[in-house]
Formats: sequence, C-alpha cells, structure tokens
Amino acid sequence: MKKLEELIYSVKYLPQTLYFGSLGLLGYDIYSQIFNDIEFLNPFLRFPLWIIFFLMTGFGVERYNKNKKKK
Repeated sequence: MKKLEELIYSVKYLPQTLYFGSLGLLGYDIYSQIFNDIEFLNPFLRFPLWIIFFLMTGFGVERYNKNKKKK
C-alpha cells in the first residue's frame, strides 16, 4: 500500500483528480437514480469507484494525522 500511495502522490494532480472525480461520478449516479430513475454507472464501474473513493479518503486522513502530529 505504501508504494501505491507514493505512486499516486508522485503525479502532480492525480490525488485530487482521483478523489473528486470518483466523488463526482458517484454523486451523479446517486442523483440520477433518485431523480431520473436511470442508472448512470453500471455495477462493474460503480464498485471500483467506491474503492478508489475510500482509498483516497484513507490516504488523506493518514496524511492529515501525520501532519497534525508534526506540529
């Protein structure tokens, strides 16, 4: 996991793109299911997006705690 985290943070805007991109797609999928009664994402794409969202959230919380302890 550490190597994956280092790889993601080595590219300049990749962490923000992965987090907010997955959040936006999942949010629009939920919106379209509630208000439009259609599925925007198929289940094979929805599951990896949830994984990416929670993975990036975990990396962010880890980094926040690390920076908080340094201060």
